[in-house]
Amino acid sequence: MTDWLLRYEFWLIAALLLVAIDVLLGLDFFLLAFGIGAAVTGGSLFFKDALPLPYTGNWEALLTFFAIFSLVILVPMRRLLQRASSDDESGDINRY
Repeated sequence: MTDWLLRYEFWLIAALLLVAIDVLLGLDFFLLAFGIGAAVTGGSLFFKDALPLPYTGNWEALLTFFAIFSLVILVPMRRLLQRASSDDESGDINRY
């Protein structure tokens, strides 16, 4: 039943959808981190024969890897984007 979670195609399609939704709705790159996590998860499944990783065997470990990797990417990306947006406001020539 959960065999589709073990296919790399699912994760790569999910990555594309998450990034597209984030860009179309303008969610301040929130879903971008989850799209990157899905892409890395799909990539690890694609290269599973060449690089055997311990979490590619069952879907529970795969979902755990996806969630942890996405959150690890989300925190620094949000801090970086907040810092970049605060720097841009001070250099605006149209600010009176």
